[in-house]
Amino acid sequence: MARVKIVTDSTADIPPEIARDLDIEVVPLYVHFGDDVYRDGVDLTPQEFFEMLAKSPHHPRTSQPSPGEFLEVYKAAKDYDGVLSIHLSSKLSGTYSSAVSARDMIPELDIRVVDSEGASMVFGLVVIEAAKAAKRGETLDEILALVDKTIKKSEIFFAVDTLDYLHRNGRIGKAQHLLGSLLNFKPILTLEGGYVTSFDKVRGKNKVIPRLVELLIERIGAGRQIKTAVVHSVAAESAAQLAEEVRKNFQVKEMYITSLGAVIGTHVGPGTLAVTAYPVDD
Repeated sequence: MARVKIVTDSTADIPPEIARDLDIEVVPLYVHFGDDVYRDGVDLTPQEFFEMLAKSPHHPRTSQPSPGEFLEVYKAAKDYDGVLSIHLSSKLSGTYSSAVSARDMIPELDIRVVDSEGASMVFGLVVIEAAKAAKRGETLDEILALVDKTIKKSEIFFAVDTLDYLHRNGRIGKAQHLLGSLLNFKPILTLEGGYVTSFDKVRGKNKVIPRLVELLIERIGAGRQIKTAVVHSVAAESAAQLAEEVRKNFQVKEMYITSLGAVIGTHVGPGTLAVTAYPVDD
């Protein structure tokens, strides 16, 4: 039976208990508050991060793991038949580049590094599928084919309470920031080609959840069987409402409701609500 090690990074926002159960190795990114440095998901839980964000005089910044950190993880998997390492969009972080550099240092190991072109659970779901396939004993090539297929059919839409964090961290331009600040518009965003892009907007917070579900229906089709995740930052009640609406409109085979981690939270801020899904009936 083939033995494949699945590696990802903390921006996948996979619930820790799921990562443990599926033997997923999670390499943390870093969050900096002034001179203090924290490992995402290790030294700082989502709840602790958002409490600090509200109180700290410092706006946080983030940084990627070094190639050396990936090298240690890959070397520890030397007894496996191969390693599949799936990461945050290379358009948003240098994490993928660090993983590639580490891979190139140990050519004797069969390591495949994948740029998911995603963030948070849109690629967290992909990592989970890869880990399940690894547990079934599928080969590295078979798992990689599954990953490519799943990435291509995955959808994500998310709404932020304010565009201030995306603008401050250089993820959107000034014009988009100004537009979102006018007339109580709540922007609906997505990821295209690995970039955060504006997709739609609604006026008022109460229209966010219905629109997120509508967009998922438009992209996937009502009533389809899906695997899905609802992700939020300090918005558990809204996340529960969104999850219920998703269940009403789809056949949910698998659903995760989880919090955004510190790194993604730095860039989108509190009050963010996201839904990601892909069909499993095709």
